[in-house]
Amino acid sequence: MDDLPLVEASRTGDRGAFGSLIDRYYQSVYRLAYQYTGSHHDADDVCQEAFLRAFDAIESLRDGARFKGWIFTIASNLVRERAKKMQFEKKLAVKGSGVGAVGPSANADCEPLRKLSAQERTSVVRLKVREMPEDIRLVAILILMEGLSQKDAAAVLSCSEATVCRRLEAARAWLSARLRSLI
Repeated sequence: MDDLPLVEASRTGDRGAFGSLIDRYYQSVYRLAYQYTGSHHDADDVCQEAFLRAFDAIESLRDGARFKGWIFTIASNLVRERAKKMQFEKKLAVKGSGVGAVGPSANADCEPLRKLSAQERTSVVRLKVREMPEDIRLVAILILMEGLSQKDAAAVLSCSEATVCRRLEAARAWLSARLRSLI
């Protein structure tokens, strides 16, 4: 179904129409936020904030038929803002404690991936995606996990399709290198 009638109705203040847009896209936005943050709480916060911002700014959406890409853009910006804030807070905490952060050992993932259940494999891949460098993580989530086309991902991220293609290639190579020892 086309989003344009719901967007137009939302612009006139029809909260029910906007509720239909939320119903239509909440799960997709939630998955994007969860894949990026790894936290159900943070994913819920991102979803709420994304839809609140969308409702407040629905008048500024030029093409109502492109609501999905627009809401993904809002959510992508929010998860990036949240990640920067968390990195800053983590740096402050480490500086304040005088102790370096201790991460998992290099051998933490020594169990072969093929012996894991499908759910466990999915969890391992999600964990690795959250460890990806930020510039390739959103591309991986949008394309590999959410099924957006490279063109749509480029629109969400405000970059060229060529940039998305390069980042997707880098994301696949990064994942392959990290999962190779588990296969």
